[in-house]
Amino acid sequence: MSKGEGVPNESLLNAALELMKQNGKPLTKTNGTGRSMRYSMPNGETVRVRTCNDHILIVLGNKAEGDAKLNIQGTDWLLVVMPEVPRTPGRVLAYLVPTSEAAAAARKTHQAWLDTNPNTKGDNRTWNLWFSENGPAKANGFHNHWKKYLLKGTADAEPSPMAMETGGSVKSEVETARIRIAKAAGVPPTAVRISIDFGAAEVLGSVYQPLAAHGYGPEQAEEMKRFAERNKPAR
Repeated sequence: MSKGEGVPNESLLNAALELMKQNGKPLTKTNGTGRSMRYSMPNGETVRVRTCNDHILIVLGNKAEGDAKLNIQGTDWLLVVMPEVPRTPGRVLAYLVPTSEAAAAARKTHQAWLDTNPNTKGDNRTWNLWFSENGPAKANGFHNHWKKYLLKGTADAEPSPMAMETGGSVKSEVETARIRIAKAAGVPPTAVRISIDFGAAEVLGSVYQPLAAHGYGPEQAEEMKRFAERNKPAR
């Protein structure tokens, strides 16, 4: 999977729902317009789910002023879910935050930014909160600020079907293989461990050309491995 694709929102949503279930708070979809991700808990309290591939909660206001109506409002809780490794399938992190606290944090950090007299046209309606140290100092570190809201348990977000076919980085390839193996074995992805011997890969690479010269190709992988073992230099 290339970095630009990210993890499908539906996969992140499914992982968040699984974590809520593990924490004894299963969610039921409520009526809403469009693609609204609004749910209710058994106690009747409402939850809005927000997915974040890049560890940034993007909050939109209907105007630039501090009393703007924010797109994270309207429910009792805000469930923020993201891949543990940005834009990479596998383990996810989910924070169940009181909506009032999330909205207050967004207003506070936005006002702190405005107080610096930034070069803006005065109509900035995007107020971001970073779950890392990468963002502006006044708006970052929410992975620590809201650590108490991090849901316990484990859940994985699957890559898109296209990404599983086209391939990508070593990390994404390993996560994809781990999820596929888990499905075939009927176990959770967290039960699957994959290791790579990069030293062996170097040996295989060094013998590929003589093998190819004798009519062998990648489909003869097992024979290539045996050849590599027989010809591996002593260490």
